[in-house]
Amino acid sequence: MNYTLSTSMCTLLGKEIHMTSISKKQTSIGKILETRESRMGALIFLVMLYFHVGSLYVFKVGFTWTAFTIFLVSYFVKITGITMGYHRLFAHRTFKAKRWFQFYLALAGSTAIQGGVLWWASHHRGHHQHSDLGEDLHSPITHSPFHAHLGWMWSKECFKPTKHKMLDFARFPEIRFINRHYLVLILLQGVFFYGMGLALEYWFPILETTGSQVFVWGFLLSTVWTWHITFSINSICHLFGSKRYESHDESRNNWIMSILAFGEGWHNNHHKYGWSARNGFFWWEWDPTWYLLKATEKVGLVWDLKVPTEEQLRDTL
Repeated sequence: MNYTLSTSMCTLLGKEIHMTSISKKQTSIGKILETRESRMGALIFLVMLYFHVGSLYVFKVGFTWTAFTIFLVSYFVKITGITMGYHRLFAHRTFKAKRWFQFYLALAGSTAIQGGVLWWASHHRGHHQHSDLGEDLHSPITHSPFHAHLGWMWSKECFKPTKHKMLDFARFPEIRFINRHYLVLILLQGVFFYGMGLALEYWFPILETTGSQVFVWGFLLSTVWTWHITFSINSICHLFGSKRYESHDESRNNWIMSILAFGEGWHNNHHKYGWSARNGFFWWEWDPTWYLLKATEKVGLVWDLKVPTEEQLRDTL
């Protein structure tokens, strides 16, 4: 009996030691991950600070029509990469696209420097599932407007794995590649704009631009401008504007943001029909992203554009 009791006690003691060891390992791993997430938040803060401070150099490099044109083209690529690509294709699957055009949209969205395409779309799906609830990382209702606009990207929660998997697009190796090498693309983009400016300065001096000027206007300033236009959808469009539909959150339609963000400001429309490729449901609701989708549909680059029927729109008013 004593031998049996001793054996049982040893077994229990061994299990307890084993569980304690596992617990310590889990705690250690948790601390490592927490440290990594904190460092990532700090890195994002420093990168954003660099871009904002660097954009102020626009007053030093000055204005030329060449630089301003490059700024507009860069902004067009970035904002449509986000609205048409990251948002309406990868996050919501509101249409289908040829594989090479799908890759282009992922690349264009990556130039906006808002995170890898799979990360962005995954977090956005979570936003719709928990809109303006506790698990919504960028809600101005459950957090502050500043947190919804910028601060959430510096938080540890921003870098934690999400439940909203992206197997539908992660199956494409080129999409995984561009998502994995997203940081390299940032550096290449900076080199591209500076090199473009040097080339224009050398071969086309009549354009009166320089490498530094194109770098500031085409890379830094266009990125910061795109950031604040996009981020304002999270902050402003959950606080200010009209609410046409009952969407179980505080999403609002804001016509000013729709002009600036290529139709994304019809945010209440979008939260009611997140699966729709069209955000501006009526002719007076400016939605350039939808117009671009219709144009690319005509040439066969995209198809199966999902939109609510007139009956659905009437029934939900």
